[in-house]
Amino acid sequence: MRPRKLSREQLLLQSALCFKQHGYTGASVSMLAQACGLSKAAFYYDFSSKDALLYEILDTTHQQLRSGIFLQLRQTHSNLTAAYRQIHANAEYFFSFGGMGCLAGILSAEQPNLPEMIQKKLIDVFQDWEQAFFTFFCQCMHETQAQIWAKLSVADYEGAILMSRIRPEAGYLGLLQQRILSQLNSCNRVLS
Repeated sequence: MRPRKLSREQLLLQSALCFKQHGYTGASVSMLAQACGLSKAAFYYDFSSKDALLYEILDTTHQQLRSGIFLQLRQTHSNLTAAYRQIHANAEYFFSFGGMGCLAGILSAEQPNLPEMIQKKLIDVFQDWEQAFFTFFCQCMHETQAQIWAKLSVADYEGAILMSRIRPEAGYLGLLQQRILSQLNSCNRVLS
């Protein structure tokens, strides 16, 4: 067998881009293999199925989020506003330019067609993100309010990410950032 031209990470990225463009049902094994510059036989050498590939992409993305944005949200911060500005900048880069970002949101629209293991992985990603925001907001809010803001923040990010793909000039992520910063400023005034 000839050595492949792409690393495993590059294969996952090219496949993620194909899934983002065509969705789960639209991305065939032939399309995925072609996106990676592989034959179907070579594709099956690396991945047992389209579902196995997608699960690995989502798991890799989840690990990147855990070690980056989610970890930052879970840390204790002396200045929540400054911390959130940095976290938001990292999230904006990850979801806008990071390659694998926003795939979970795109796949969520196809939820009825997704295999159970993929549905479960998506739920895990969103719950982990919500829990990270909850931890962050608990630094300045009561738990009940922090839970509400965590849920809203994940939903708002997903919506802003998807809308930014349709209308990038509209600044949805910037509007979301302003709303959360406004809430954090309100919390800071209450705590002072």
